Amino acid sequence: MKKILTAAALTMAFTVGAFAQTSASNTRTELDPYASEPGVWDMMMDSEGVDLDDATFMSNWDNATPEQQQSLRDACTAAQEAKAKYSDSVQSRCMTALGNG
Repeated sequence: MKKILTAAALTMAFTVGAFAQTSASNTRTELDPYASEPGVWDMMMDSEGVDLDDATFMSNWDNATPEQQQSLRDACTAAQEAKAKYSDSVQSRCMTALGNG
């Protein structure tokens, strides 16, 4: 029973930490420095940082060149490593781009 409680406590701690990282609003000025080229984030949000709907994101992703897709993967990885603040939607789409969603 003690092991179960410990595991549950650890799971909650990791979940809270992940939520804290992604519960922010998108800020292009926050995320743009992680992109290797202009417009990388345009696949998932507008110029104001407002999330595009899922269908638009998937269309943008499907129509992107392999190089554009790699640029988004690289930007997502860099933003995650730097613990940048962004929305849950961006987190989910980065997971999709990285093959984890």
